[in-house]
Amino acid sequence: MIRLAAVLALLAYPAASQDANPNNQLVEGYMACMSGGGQVELTEAMLVDALMWTRNDEGEDGLVYFYPAVGEDTFVIIADDGSFCHVESTNVDSATASEILAASLAPPEGAAFEYSKDDMGCTRLDFETGVTATILSGGNDPMCGSETDSGVRFDFSGT
Repeated sequence: MIRLAAVLALLAYPAASQDANPNNQLVEGYMACMSGGGQVELTEAMLVDALMWTRNDEGEDGLVYFYPAVGEDTFVIIADDGSFCHVESTNVDSATASEILAASLAPPEGAAFEYSKDDMGCTRLDFETGVTATILSGGNDPMCGSETDSGVRFDFSGT
């Protein structure tokens, strides 16, 4: 039910990907990851079909990459086994990304969540659905936050 509501909200959302605003692109990525539930095809339908992002399979094996129509500062990576979906920005800091995440996925359109910490001490949102979203820095070796970039990793292993 929550996924359906989020998908409908995302489809009704103006195509912010035509806007180079990375904050709007983060909203799109967060909504698509959460609503897609780790399913590549569903996430792709939201990002590519509804929002005009592009899909790229030429990266690391086992991962699918999505990029907005405008700009290069935001991207989504999803594991083809459905275990995680990651939204990253090269220019939005982790604190701002955290605020955008909470505002984008909070009820009534989203799912109820509680804040917690993961094993590394990073801030995590634990959703009633069993999904978690951990707030990180961007890059290959993420830390618990950054003042220059951000990443949010949705983990679907608890669903």
